[in-house]
Amino acid sequence: MQLDFYEQLKSIKQEEHYLRKISINYDYYIKGVRDIIQRLNQKISSKKMNGLLKKLQINNKFNELQYIQTACELTVMNEFLNDNFEFIYENKITPPKDVDFTIKKDCVQYNIEVKCPSYVYNKKDKNTIEISFINRAPSLKDKNNLEEAIKEILKDKFDFIEKKNLDNILKDFLISTQSKVEDSSLTSINILVVCCDDTVDMHTWRNYLFGYSGFFTDNSFISHSEFDRVDFVCLTNIYNRHYKYYNEHRICDHWKLSSSFNLLYPNKYSKRNQNVIGKNELEKINKIFPNYNIEFEDYLQDDNDIPEGEELSMKKEFLGVHFFVDKLEKRGVYHFKTTQNSNNLSSK
Repeated sequence: MQLDFYEQLKSIKQEEHYLRKISINYDYYIKGVRDIIQRLNQKISSKKMNGLLKKLQINNKFNELQYIQTACELTVMNEFLNDNFEFIYENKITPPKDVDFTIKKDCVQYNIEVKCPSYVYNKKDKNTIEISFINRAPSLKDKNNLEEAIKEILKDKFDFIEKKNLDNILKDFLISTQSKVEDSSLTSINILVVCCDDTVDMHTWRNYLFGYSGFFTDNSFISHSEFDRVDFVCLTNIYNRHYKYYNEHRICDHWKLSSSFNLLYPNKYSKRNQNVIGKNELEKINKIFPNYNIEFEDYLQDDNDIPEGEELSMKKEFLGVHFFVDKLEKRGVYHFKTTQNSNNLSSK
């Protein structure tokens, strides 16, 4: 299929479309997606390419969430569209369902599913405080009691909006991925990629895995058997890097997984990992999926390394990623946008 992506761009009528938003880094952004499309065009059928262009909404009414979901998928794929990997788009591991893509490297098959939460932003006035619960409450009764206590403290002073936890969204992601890879061989590696927003949001998603009743703990609030074919979860800030990218000048390589902030965590309860996971394997996988998992977890366990004036509990429960990223930025390494939206996040 012959494809001129720049000609495709000319057909976009919606002024709010990200591929029409002129900014300082517009040319770099457009070149990035164009290069991905051109390389994919050599690997997939015309029918699938037309479907992909439709998801990018080249000729459709613009839906921001759908666009960002597709941009996130393409950004993860981009790392593997080269001669170092065998690449299979929308591979049907468990027909009729398919994963976003499969790659093969050194006789190992990796099945990859990319998910993007539906973020919306609460509108609140100066007399409204947004609160969130770091971990899942033991019961609905406990949660209601906490909310009543907060109302009592804030009465006659402030209203409050609850920022909803997205742990049920992660549950849906895990179960959905499981249904797509459950027929894969135990020698394959199945990876769920979750595209997160800013530093605080990323730490929150880590809590969904390892906090109270976290999925990767012995006290998971759903059975491990519901996602025991999901071998790894990769948290990445790709959503943060694409969302309204045109308002940000510091980030330019939006379409590179290796330029994003990534944390890759093994599911020790997966059928495969119960027998084979170890530090050597983790280091091997880290070379394929670049991330900070080892460095960040070492930092998180260092009780002496906290910013001056901050509390250790804040690092452990809420701001660990933020503090870690701040150390990177002091070294001139920038992964996140300068504009932060974490105080306004909730789920649909």
